[in-house]
Amino acid sequence: QKRQQCRKNSKAGNRETMENDTVSKNMINREKPNIPRSAQEHEVLEFSDTSLELSLKQGETAEGSFTVYAPEGTLAEGWIASSQMQMECLAEEFIGTKEEIPYRVHAEEMEPGDVLEGAFYIITNYGEYELPYRVEIESDEIASSMGNIKNMFHFANLAKENWEEAVKIFYSAKFRKLFTEGLDRQYYSAYKGLSAVPGNEQNMEEFLLEINKKQRVEFFPEKTEILVEDTEGVQRHEIVITRNGWGYTYLELEADGDFLRTEKKKVSEYDFLGNTFRLVFYIDSGKLHAGRNFGGIHIFNSYADITIPVTVVCNEGRKNSYGIRKEKKQLIVRLVDSYCSFRGKKISSRIWLGETEKLVDRLSELDSKDIQVGLFKAQLLITQERFGEAKWQMERVKAVIDKEECPPAVWCYYLYLTTLYMEEDSYVDEIAERVSQIYKANQGSWRIAWLMLHLSEEYNRSPARRWGFLEEQFKRGCTSPAFYIEAWRLLEINPTFLTKMGDFELQILNFAVKRGFLSKDIIVQIRYQVQKMKGFSKRALFILKECYSKFHDDETLQAICTLLIKGNQTGSACFPWYSLGVEQELRITKLYEYYMMSLPEDYEGEIPKMVLMYFAYQSELDYRKNAFLYAYIYKRRKEHPEYYIKFCGQMENFVLYQLKMGRINKELAYLYKNLLTENLMNEERAKHLATLLFTHMISTENRKIRQIVVSYALSSREYKYPVSEGSAAVPLYGEDYKVLLEDGEGNRYTVSVPFRMERMMNQKKMLQMAMPFVKEHQGLDIYMCESNRSFMEIRDENVLQFSRIAVSSDIEPERKNEVCLKLIHYYFENDCLKELEDYLKGLEPEGMSRKERGEVIRFMVFRGMYDKAFEWVKRFGIAGMDVKTLMRMSSRLISRDGFMEDRHMTYVIYHAFRKGKYDGNLISYLVYFYKGMLWQLREIWKAASAFEVDTYEICERILVQMMFSGSFAGERAEIFKEYVSGGAKPEVETSFLAQCSYDYFVAEKAIDPFFFADIVRVQERGEKLHRVCRLAFLKYYAENKKEITPKIRGIAKRFLSNLADAGIYFAFFKEYVRELPAMERFADKTVVEYRTKPGSRVVIHYLIERGEYTETEYQQAEMKDMYGGVYAKAFILFFGETLQYYITEELEGEKQFTGSASVNKGDSVYEEGASRFELINAIAAAGVLQDYDTLDRLLEDYYKKEYIASRTFRLITD
Repeated sequence: QKRQQCRKNSKAGNRETMENDTVSKNMINREKPNIPRSAQEHEVLEFSDTSLELSLKQGETAEGSFTVYAPEGTLAEGWIASSQMQMECLAEEFIGTKEEIPYRVHAEEMEPGDVLEGAFYIITNYGEYELPYRVEIESDEIASSMGNIKNMFHFANLAKENWEEAVKIFYSAKFRKLFTEGLDRQYYSAYKGLSAVPGNEQNMEEFLLEINKKQRVEFFPEKTEILVEDTEGVQRHEIVITRNGWGYTYLELEADGDFLRTEKKKVSEYDFLGNTFRLVFYIDSGKLHAGRNFGGIHIFNSYADITIPVTVVCNEGRKNSYGIRKEKKQLIVRLVDSYCSFRGKKISSRIWLGETEKLVDRLSELDSKDIQVGLFKAQLLITQERFGEAKWQMERVKAVIDKEECPPAVWCYYLYLTTLYMEEDSYVDEIAERVSQIYKANQGSWRIAWLMLHLSEEYNRSPARRWGFLEEQFKRGCTSPAFYIEAWRLLEINPTFLTKMGDFELQILNFAVKRGFLSKDIIVQIRYQVQKMKGFSKRALFILKECYSKFHDDETLQAICTLLIKGNQTGSACFPWYSLGVEQELRITKLYEYYMMSLPEDYEGEIPKMVLMYFAYQSELDYRKNAFLYAYIYKRRKEHPEYYIKFCGQMENFVLYQLKMGRINKELAYLYKNLLTENLMNEERAKHLATLLFTHMISTENRKIRQIVVSYALSSREYKYPVSEGSAAVPLYGEDYKVLLEDGEGNRYTVSVPFRMERMMNQKKMLQMAMPFVKEHQGLDIYMCESNRSFMEIRDENVLQFSRIAVSSDIEPERKNEVCLKLIHYYFENDCLKELEDYLKGLEPEGMSRKERGEVIRFMVFRGMYDKAFEWVKRFGIAGMDVKTLMRMSSRLISRDGFMEDRHMTYVIYHAFRKGKYDGNLISYLVYFYKGMLWQLREIWKAASAFEVDTYEICERILVQMMFSGSFAGERAEIFKEYVSGGAKPEVETSFLAQCSYDYFVAEKAIDPFFFADIVRVQERGEKLHRVCRLAFLKYYAENKKEITPKIRGIAKRFLSNLADAGIYFAFFKEYVRELPAMERFADKTVVEYRTKPGSRVVIHYLIERGEYTETEYQQAEMKDMYGGVYAKAFILFFGETLQYYITEELEGEKQFTGSASVNKGDSVYEEGASRFELINAIAAAGVLQDYDTLDRLLEDYYKKEYIASRTFRLITD
C-alpha cells in the first residue's frame, strides 16, 4: 500500500515514478538488454577536470561547467546528481560523444572561511564516477604585510611599521570582525564612531590613542625662542622641529607679527625627513621698527600647542632715528592734550603756558631744524606777548622756508602766525584768503582746516557755520582733539547745538566725558537726545553711564535702562543697571523682564517682591529665565507661600510644556524632579521624560568642536548633537557607547580633546514613575536590557523591551539576532508557547548566522512549524543544522503530506541518514526516491532491510543501475532475491538474469545458484529468456551434475536442442551427450575455446602430432564467435594425438598474436553403450598398452556393432 501511495503521489506531483524513469532512460530492453558489456568493460569516460575548485566571495553565486568525453566512436549517456544542496547541476541527463555539463554554486548564505566539499555523482553506461568539487568562501581574515591581523596588538604593530596599509585595513569592512569577541569588543563603539569618515587618518590616530596602543606624537623645537639681529631685506631662517613617537602627523603653522611669515601653513608626514622637519620662516626687515620687534611662530594641532617667540632687533642707527620720531610724536600729542585741557578750563593759562614751553623746548632739542617746531616756539612767544623774540623767530623760520620746500600745512601755519603780531585787518583778510585758496586745493588736511577755523571771519562770526564746518571735517576723517575741543566749546556755550546723537555728536561727547568736561545742562540735553534715539549705541550708553557716575540721578538711570531695553541688552553686565532701576521703582516698560533676562546664572540673591508679583500673572520670559524664576519660587515656597500659591498653575503648565519640547538645564531638572507627579504622566510625557532622565550636558573649551557624536556598540546608526556656546545636551543610554567630539573638518576625538560631562538628573526614582507609561523608547529599552557592555538576562520586567529591540531597525543585525535567541529561550523556558509560536512566525532568516538559524529552526520544529522550517532549510542549506531536528522535521512532513519527491527534501533526508539519524519514514522516502551511486543505494537498502521497510523500489533501482552502468554489488543476489520475492517486473527480472548469466558465462565470475533456480521459474512461466541465460544454465549444471533434477534435465534438453539448432556448441556440451541423443555428435569432438571482444576475427593455427605421422605445417581455421566474444573450434582427436596451436586476433585491421597451447587425447574408460568413437579410441589405447585381451574383446565388440548397424540401418537417398 505504501508503495502504491508513493507512486500515486509521485504521479500527482508531476514526477515520474521509478518505473517510468527506468524506461525513459532506456536502461532495460527485454529483447536486447544492455548486457553484452565486453566491449565496454575496459573503456572509460574522460572528463575535462579531475576535480573542481572554486573560490568565491561571500554572497556570490557562480556558474561553471565541465565536459564529459565518450570513448571514440561511441555514445555516452547517463545522469548526474550532486552530493551538496548548494551545488546545483543544471543538466541532470546527457547523451552524446562530448557533453558540457553546466552547474551553479549557491553560496549566497555561506560564511567567510566556509568550505563546501562534495562530488558530482555521474552514473553512465560506462560506469559510475565521482567528480569531486571544493568551493571555498574567501576568508575574512585580515591579511597584511606582517601576517594576519587578529587583534588590536597586531594592528598597532602594523600601523607602526606601515601606516598607509594600516589606514586601508582600518577602513575596510573586514576590520569590524576584530570586535566580535574577546577584550577588543570593548572598543567597538569607539571604532564605529572613528571609522565613520573614510580615509581620515586623524581619526585612526585617535583610535590608537583610545585603545592605549600608542602615545601621542610629541614635537620639540630645537630652540624655545628665536633672536635675530641686524637683518636686511627679506631673510630666510629655519628651525628644526623634532618628532617623538610614531603615527599620524599633522601640524598647522601661524606667524604672529607683520614682519614674520612661514613658508608652509600646514605640515604632514611627507614634510618630515625621518623624525625631523625644517620649519622655514621669513623676516621682512621693511616691516620692522627700530629696536626690538616681537612676534612668534605658533605650531599646533588637536592636542599639541607650541609657540616659539621671535624677537628681531634692528641696528642702533635706526633705533635712534625711530626713537626721536616716536618722542616727537608723543610730545606733539602732549601739546594738543595740554591745549585741550586749557580750553576746557581744566588748567589755568599759566600752567598751560609753562607745560607748553617745556614741551616746545624738548622738541627743539630733539630737532632744532624742524620748521614746525620753530613755528611752535614762535606761537608760544606770541602767546607770552614776547613779540620781539617772536618776530625774530619767525624770520629764522622764513629763511629756512625760502631755502627749502615745505608742506602746505606748515606754510599756512606760518602765515597764520604772522597775523598774530601784524594785526592790520587788511593783512589778516589777505592771509585768510590765501589760506582759503590753499585749503581748497588741500581739503583733506585737517591742519589747514583748523587754521581756517581761526582766520575765517565767517566761522568766527557764526557759531552755527563754525559747528557745521567742524562736523564736515569729522566726516572727512578728522579725529584730532584740537577740533573736538572747538566743538565742545560751542556745546558748552550753547547746548542746543546737540540736536541729535549722530556719530559726530557722540564723538564730541565721548571726548568730553573722558576729560570730565560734562555739566548738568549738557547732561539734560544728552538724556533728551538719547531717549529720541531709535537704536542702541554703545557710545551713548558709555556717555550715560559717565553722566550717572557724576550725578547719580534717576533721570539718567531711566535713560540708561531705556537705552539698554531698546538695544535688547540682557548680558550679566546689564543686570546692575536693571537692578538699580527696579530698586528705584522706575516705571519703564519691560524693565522687570529685562531684569530677569539679565540675571546671572549663578545669582543667589533675592528677587524683589514687585518683580515676583509682576510675573505672578503672566510671563513671557525665555524658558531658561522662567525656569530660574520658578525654581526660585519653589525653593522659597515656605518663606513666601503666598507667591508659591499664585505661581502653582503657571509652573505646572510651564513644566509640562518644557517637557514636551524636550528641554533641560539645572533649573528645569529641579522643577521636573519636584513638580512632575504620576498623575501628570501620560504616554507622550513619559516618553519625553525618559529621554531627559538620561541627558548629560557635555561641554568643551575647544572652539573648533561643532557637534557631539554618540556611537553605540549595538546601534546601526550614530547620533549627532550640535554644539552651541561650547556645550550640548546629549542623552546617553546604557554603558556600551562612546562620546566623540567632531570638528568642522570631520576629525573626531575621544581622548585628545578634553570635555566635561554632567548628568542633568538622577533618574532612578522618576524612571519608576515614567516606565509604566512608556510604550516605545529605544534608549530606555537599551538601558533596561544592557549591563556591563552585554545584554542581561531576560526577565518579566524587561521582556517587553527586549522584544522591541529585536524588531528595531536601528539595532545592528548581529545584536538583534542575539536578542532574538534570548527571547526564544525565554518563551520556551517559561512555557510561553503561544508567544513563542507567534514570535517564530514573524522571524526572517536574513542576517542570521548559520548557528543562529539552526537554533531558530530547532524551535520551529519543536513547535510543529515544519513548513517554515523547511523553507529556511531550502533557502540556506543544512550546514550546521542539528541532525535530530532535520530528521524530526522531515519525518513529520512525510507523515502529514505523504511521499512526495522534492529535491531539497531528498538532500535533507540523505544527510540525516548519513549521520545515522533516521526512522521508518525517512528510510521509506529514500527507498522510493533517492538516486545516487550504487554504494549509496546499497547503504539505503541495508538500512531499509534492517528496519523491515519494503525495499522493492530500491531493489529494482539497484538492479537497473547495475545493468545500466555495469557496476557490481556484492549483495546483488540478496537484492535480487528480495526483488523477486516482491513480485519482480518481468522485463527487469529477465534482463538482470541475462546480466548475471553474462557475468558468469562470459566474464567467468562467480554466481549464486539462486539465479539458475529463478531461470527455471521464468522458463516455467513461459517467458522468453536471453540466450546467455541458457548458456549459463547449461554450463552451471554441466559443472554441478549432482544438482540436476528431472525438471532441470528437461529444461536443459530444451536449451541444448535450441542451441544445437543454432549451431552453437561449447566444450561443456560433451557433458550432456548421454542426456540428449543429438549431443552424440559432440562425443568425438575436442573443443578449443577463446575469449575476446565480440566482432574480432579469430584464427586458430594448428597441427596434429601423431608420433611418426606428425604433420609438418600448421593449418589454419577461423574460429566462430559462439556468444559474447567466446570463440570455439571443434577437432577430432584420437588417443595419442596432440593438437598444437596458437591463435591470432584481428580487430579493426590490426592482427596480433595472443598465445599458444596444446591439447592431447588421453586415456578413456570404455563403458557399455559407448559410441563407436569411444570404442575406437579404447582399441587404440589397448594396442599401445599391449593389453591384447582387452584389445581382442574390444575388436570383437566393434565388429559386432558394425555388422548389426549395416544390417539394421540403410542409407536414405533422394
